Amino acid sequence: MPRKPAHKQIDTLKAIQDSAFELFARYGFDGVSIGDIASATGLSKGALYWHYTGKEALYLDCLQRLHALFDHYIFEPMAAEADGAKAVLALFHGLEKLLGDPRVLNGVAGYWLVPSGPETSGLSDAQRAFEQRSWKIIEAALRRGVDQGQFEDLGGELEEFARAVMSLGEAVILPLRHQTPAEVRQILGVLARTLFRAYARKAPLPQF
Repeated sequence: MPRKPAHKQIDTLKAIQDSAFELFARYGFDGVSIGDIASATGLSKGALYWHYTGKEALYLDCLQRLHALFDHYIFEPMAAEADGAKAVLALFHGLEKLLGDPRVLNGVAGYWLVPSGPETSGLSDAQRAFEQRSWKIIEAALRRGVDQGQFEDLGGELEEFARAVMSLGEAVILPLRHQTPAEVRQILGVLARTLFRAYARKAPLPQF
């Protein structure tokens, strides 16, 4: 069989990735089969295996796409901001922007369903590595805020507080997709102001 032209291969790959990303986001790794993805794209299973060695490789690609969205909207702006308070605030603004991205319109809760089985340990490792890197960025932002006199000294709880903030972000991203943009902005504003009222010294209250 002759090989497809490059542009058709790219179109096919994008269709696979887009359909798989949405299905995994809704149902998780265990809730989606290669057959489900093939049906959603109107392709044969063989077409999928042409581009991916199996479901694990396709899921990992989709998981990395999700991580890239979080990095683009949240963690890269946080890491680039020298001002600690502004870096923390970038998390809330980033969440708002992420929730407005059409790629997460139907939710991403499926990526928090832990795949079962030893053959998927690499997928769980990838998620844990992303979470560890993420809370380190949050911890560094909080540390900058403490060192700059913007936040109360969190003492030995800085790491735990960073994990709590990250967990809050994860908890927010799941249900808020059902809210309107105005409601999302209002809720995130309340959360940000609550955090700043509790721990900020010199930093002004966030305005959303």
